[in-house]
Amino acid sequence: MWLAKFLNNTIKIAVFLNASFVYSQFQFNYNDNINVKYLGVNLNMPWAGGLNFSQFSEIDFDFDGDMDLFIFDRSANQIRVFLQEELMGNKFYVFNPYASDKFPSELRYRSALIDYNGDGKNDLFTYGIGGIKVYKNIGDAAQGLQWQVAKELLYSDYWGSQLNLYVSSSDIPAIVDVDNDGDIDVLTYHIGGERLQYHKNISVELYGHSDSLVFELKNECWGKFREDFSTNSVYLNDTSSPCNSSNVPNPEFSEPFETKFQENITRHAGSTVLAIDIDGSGVKDLILGDVSYSNLTLLINGGLDTNSNSAMISSDPSFPSNSTPVNLYLFPAAFNLDVDFDGIKDLIVSPNAKNISNNENSIMFYKNTGSNNISNFVYNTNSFLQDGMIDHGSGSIPVFCDINGDGLQDMFVSNFFSYKDLAQKESKIAFYQNTGSNSAPEFSLIDDDFVNLSQLSLGLRVIPTFGDVNGDNLPDLILGLENGTIAYLQNTTVGSNISFAPIVFNYPDINGTVISVGQYAAPQLFDLNQDGLLDLLIGDRVGGLTFYENTGTSSAASFQLINDNLGGVDVSSLQSSNGYAIPNFFNYNNDIYLMVGSHDGYLHFYDSLSGNLGIGQSFNNISNQFLGINVGAYSAPFINDIDADGKLNLFLGQDLGGVFHLEHDSLSNLSTQAIDKNEIIRLYPNPCSDKITLELFKSTLVPSYAHIFNYEGRLLKSVFIKEGVNLIDVEELQKGLYIIKSDVSLSHKRFIKN
Repeated sequence: MWLAKFLNNTIKIAVFLNASFVYSQFQFNYNDNINVKYLGVNLNMPWAGGLNFSQFSEIDFDFDGDMDLFIFDRSANQIRVFLQEELMGNKFYVFNPYASDKFPSELRYRSALIDYNGDGKNDLFTYGIGGIKVYKNIGDAAQGLQWQVAKELLYSDYWGSQLNLYVSSSDIPAIVDVDNDGDIDVLTYHIGGERLQYHKNISVELYGHSDSLVFELKNECWGKFREDFSTNSVYLNDTSSPCNSSNVPNPEFSEPFETKFQENITRHAGSTVLAIDIDGSGVKDLILGDVSYSNLTLLINGGLDTNSNSAMISSDPSFPSNSTPVNLYLFPAAFNLDVDFDGIKDLIVSPNAKNISNNENSIMFYKNTGSNNISNFVYNTNSFLQDGMIDHGSGSIPVFCDINGDGLQDMFVSNFFSYKDLAQKESKIAFYQNTGSNSAPEFSLIDDDFVNLSQLSLGLRVIPTFGDVNGDNLPDLILGLENGTIAYLQNTTVGSNISFAPIVFNYPDINGTVISVGQYAAPQLFDLNQDGLLDLLIGDRVGGLTFYENTGTSSAASFQLINDNLGGVDVSSLQSSNGYAIPNFFNYNNDIYLMVGSHDGYLHFYDSLSGNLGIGQSFNNISNQFLGINVGAYSAPFINDIDADGKLNLFLGQDLGGVFHLEHDSLSNLSTQAIDKNEIIRLYPNPCSDKITLELFKSTLVPSYAHIFNYEGRLLKSVFIKEGVNLIDVEELQKGLYIIKSDVSLSHKRFIKN
């Protein structure tokens, strides 16, 4: 955590609040200095945002010579990058919160990083319409990661016709050098789904190098196996056409091309393929996943070399049968990479079917206790990386309240759903007690199903809000429900035992009419009209807000409908009529502001609330993309001052079930310029001995200063810098890892002193 606090950079993006034409500025820094504990142990990266349906690759993101972890999550096509770091001989991953900005924004369905041209930099293979799109990695240490489209769509020679190399949007193909000739081939399921096609890359044969991405369909039934039409059972040595061809590497077909796609294609819905040489035979074996099943199947290749008429000779349908077999609902995908830094590639397994799969303990790690030549995968955990972060399924919603009356705000995290069993879903609320202090909060997970709410069959996306509505100085609980209504639970706590009265469904307004906003009610108790009583504000599925004024008393709340289109707020998008509005009203400097989470993943920000609460009146929409933040889908903000330092804290829930934490920089200078997020400094040599060079390429703020911190975050020295080359004396520093940041760049650089 100490390192992540600095490496996870200071995200300072200016957004301006217009009030009577006087500009002030909110800026927020990503911050992970708040400890979170599970079973008394600190999570090492609690605010990393969660993981659900993840695909794993490697890339040297920061061009420091070691491989970092790239994760593409199919849930809202999100990217996570974890930098490989080392301290005192120990290697570990550190979450990088801004790294996703360095990848193309249009990635969807799948993404894999593979070096296809042999330049030592992994390139990007992702979904293209009906197939595969390729980006070439053209970055370097000076300019950072950059991409260039290499192929809008891969094509292959299908019996003399150039067609897109077909890969279903739900599939994960094997993109690997099948024939060991130095270029990258493709193994992908036939459109009918029952057999595997081999598309050979002929770049080396044609041009003598690997970077041309020219493919031919060389084998219609690679491995001579066929999947059963209605199950994922595999039939070896299949004798039907085209698997019965004697020339398997280069089958010849007598029937015309037009008949090839007339086969029954109803079988295929989704497959994942990992091609690795698991037994050291020199030929690729297969690890297969199927969209309708929870297991992986291992097929062993019986060939002696890659150019032989090789067929799969054995099958393990409960792979790995030597350890705990994969049982991951639903649609498992396997990835082969070294994640424990021992130089031997391990096995990571994650579900590939979003919205219906495991989404909390969903990433299985099998340690390779063998070698890279002969693998032996042994089960280690089903929550790889997830066990180091807040992760509560899909669609997290953070809410804060001092539930136990100790003067400290506790944290509650509800969700859209958690996977239960057999594709069942349930919404739960996790309770994190603040076990820290007023100035140094710390959250400890007490209960992942607060007051057993999941047992009440409340539906999906149960959203809590707390407030004393009966004047007994205890925070009562109001729940927004999937059917658009709200439920009420009176706080009956006595002493330290938190308890609530039985739930009251269909909570009514002052007229006895059931309060309802259609679907997916997202309530907040907040004194909007500043009369000393908590009003009820409710977001809804279509993206609007409803205002119920509390016209009762401090001891007996009574809610009256005032406006079902409060402020003219509408957070639906052009792409979808769904908004899933989650309002968060908050006070700052005696003004009321509104931030609304939404289905599109952005934050919608409003001011000029006072005096604009009636029908037909509108709030001032400052930004529909506050700070440029996009969490993928289902953004859910909560703003407070959790550590009583006068600076606002922004907690962000989102689709992957985790929470991001940002802190307000209340001392930001007024500006009308957005801060440049590009890399503008270079540091070398690294490691260094007595001096290190900091090269400043561009800046509007020079001259300025660079600041050096030790790994504990203590400022050691500040050095005057100018544009161009700056030589910094570090002779007095002890051996170890250090962080350097400048006043003119958002990025932090790290260096090692020998």
